[in-house]
Formats: sequence, C-alpha cells, structure tokens
Amino acid sequence: MLVREFLKEDPASAREGKSVAETRELMEENNFRIIFVVDDEEKLVGFLTYDSIKDQPGEKSIDSYLSRSTLHAEETDTIDKAVSTIREYSLMVLPVVDSERKLVGVLTPGRLFEKFSDLLNFGQGGFWITLPCHEPGDVEKVISVLNDQEVKLLSLLSAGEADEQKMIVKVGKVEDGEALRESLAEVV
Repeated sequence: MLVREFLKEDPASAREGKSVAETRELMEENNFRIIFVVDDEEKLVGFLTYDSIKDQPGEKSIDSYLSRSTLHAEETDTIDKAVSTIREYSLMVLPVVDSERKLVGVLTPGRLFEKFSDLLNFGQGGFWITLPCHEPGDVEKVISVLNDQEVKLLSLLSAGEADEQKMIVKVGKVEDGEALRESLAEVV
C-alpha cells in the first residue's frame, strides 16, 4: 500500500513571504498548531508552528520563523515507511509531496486510524479470534474451517515475534462463536 492511498489531500499551506498576521489569522481560523510552507511553485520548503508566530509583529514575513525541515513522505512511498517516520519522530502530521516536491497532502495518525479501521472492518459487527500460528500452512487450515462452517472472513492479521507468531482473525456473524473458536484451536 502506498502513501497516496492514505493521505488527506489539499492541505492548507502558507506561501513563503506571507505576513505573520495573514498566516496567524489562517491558523487561528482553522485551529492549526502547525502549517506547511510552500514556495511559488507549491514546493515544500518547511513548516511553521503557531507558537513561533503568535506574539510576533503582524507585518513581518513568516520566513524568519520558518523551520526548513526536510522531513516528509513521498506519495509513492510505502505506508510502512511513512508510519515508521511518524512513529520515530512522534509526529502529529507528516507532509506528503509528489516527485517534484510539491505538497500534495498530509498524513496524520487520525487519518491512518480511520483508513486502517476501514481496512480491518471495525464497526462492521463480527468478532475477533486470536490463534497461534506455528507454520504458514496454519492460515490455510483456518480458512478451510471458516469455509466449512460458511463463516465470512473479514480480516486476517499476523502479529508477534517470529517465535510467538499469532493470527488475528475477524469473522462475520456466527451462531456459536465459542464452537468456532474451539474448531479453529483444534487445527492450529
């Protein structure tokens, strides 16, 4: 999966050279604590925090307060890479650029949660079952049991360290969840 599938497009941004007053007003109106700054070609040049300009003279240019960070994701990066960057630097927002470094969107933990929730079918009913996974063939065994019992597979995840791998399975509606759990435990 690529970053472009998860980003929030058309982020608000400030242009280099803009006044502190204009930028502060934009940030206050939108309740932004951070805004990304672009040049005349919409290329990312850095970011600005509200705290860095809140008490500054309105007529001054934001350029004096700009952090020229190069930390960003490209829209063609894998989502794994972007999430690793967000986690490593404890970011609340990560700018996303295209191949020409033009700002095309942002990634936020909230947006990632929303998208992953959709992918994992959160809020769609059903229930989760955690099973040990000792060998690759265990996945086939679980799917076989689900097919035999005509239970819809909603999500299948792998978790844990190599020596303690687990399968986390979300299934649709079943009449007897405990019986299904026992049937699955027998095959893995």
